[in-house]
Amino acid sequence: MAKIEPTASLGIIAHYFYTERGTQLERTHENMLRSVLHSILKQDESFYFHFQPEFRKFRNGNPSEWSYRSLKKVLSSFANHPAPKQLYLILDAVGESEETDRRAIIKLLCQLCSEGNACHIKVFLASRPVPELRHRIEEQHHVITLQEENEQDIYKLTNDFLRLELRLSGNILSRITGYITTHAQGVFVWVDLDRKELLTYVERGRNVEGIFDFLKRIPYEELNDLYNQMLERLESYDDQDIQDGVKIFRFVLFARRPLTVF
Repeated sequence: MAKIEPTASLGIIAHYFYTERGTQLERTHENMLRSVLHSILKQDESFYFHFQPEFRKFRNGNPSEWSYRSLKKVLSSFANHPAPKQLYLILDAVGESEETDRRAIIKLLCQLCSEGNACHIKVFLASRPVPELRHRIEEQHHVITLQEENEQDIYKLTNDFLRLELRLSGNILSRITGYITTHAQGVFVWVDLDRKELLTYVERGRNVEGIFDFLKRIPYEELNDLYNQMLERLESYDDQDIQDGVKIFRFVLFARRPLTVF
């Protein structure tokens, strides 16, 4: 009889989002460990005995300055925790984490998922392709490749806006649809950004025949590169456009509360 997995709502969920758009600390594995360990302990105090041996080492000093080695040791000990609840660890944007010790962290996470552990732990890693993940995970764990899952939807979305909004057809429609589908790598936000860039290009009276050359100049490696390109292009706009851009940035950067999207 197949084993029925408990629902996530009944388990313990700890998550972390690596980002290189914030401070350097947000990319570190040490910060990730502090975050998930705190979240787990807050949800279930029965994990406290895993912290005790390491905590005693710091009771005469500053208890907040736990070493990176101690944090890894605590997390690895969870594999032997006799907990009836399932533990879920969700780490997003692993590809943006610092490369130092990334391989060791991935190895540790894989060991937590090993069969035979007392604690039933599931780890979910979301990332752009990175060698450490591919080598360690693809042969032994389940992998969902976003590009493969979303390819048909990305293709249809791209083809629709090129036909209906830009009025493209024939060979140029086929070439641009294929180019965007390939370079978007399963990410819908790239398609939307391309759509806005191409609409701006056409609305400014540019030659439709040069649209493919313009598209190839859009940087796909990092969103920051695309945003930098947008900012640099402001210099060629008139004074009113620049003033409007400054006003938008003021609303975003100096709002009294986080902005919401309606």
